Amino acid sequence: MADTTSSPIPVGTIVAFAGELDNSWLQSQGWLYCDGSQLDQATYPALYAAIGGNFGAGHGTFFLPDLRGRFTRAVDLGAGRDPYVLTRTPSNNGGLSGNNPGSAQDCHTGLPANSFTTSSSGDHTHSVQHLPTDTEGLAVAGSHYGIWPDTNSQTGTAGDHNHTLSGGDAETRPINKYVYFLIKFNG
Repeated sequence: MADTTSSPIPVGTIVAFAGELDNSWLQSQGWLYCDGSQLDQATYPALYAAIGGNFGAGHGTFFLPDLRGRFTRAVDLGAGRDPYVLTRTPSNNGGLSGNNPGSAQDCHTGLPANSFTTSSSGDHTHSVQHLPTDTEGLAVAGSHYGIWPDTNSQTGTAGDHNHTLSGGDAETRPINKYVYFLIKFNG
């Protein structure tokens, strides 16, 4: 673990930051923006000692976490709250997967707690347009011959069928606010 005696904030700590993203000033304060940048291990030895290749690594390099447009989630560590823990993938080449910091998870959508319903109830009818109701002779209905047995222009309820639900959003997410995520790189 990196020496953090000169700062009460451990190297590798990620925080939400609501100020202006001034990279020069942030670096002078010991912070980097979590944008997935590839860094040199020799230039940032304390940060590399803290997070290693969790978010990906190469020959003499490692990656910062890329938290742009992403939610963070605590590692499950056997709590059983992440049913997809074993399908988590590395953030970059050389990164960690599964139940480890730095692993990433694609979108998943669970079934709603309350079932979807259509605006039409299950028992209903549909109007039938242009019915031949003349009881004398054959009548043409589209490409078929036939006589409708009565003057009722509704279908029966026996025709079981489904309705398609439409709508929805591109993602499932809680109400949120934007911030910058920063990582401490030195004490």
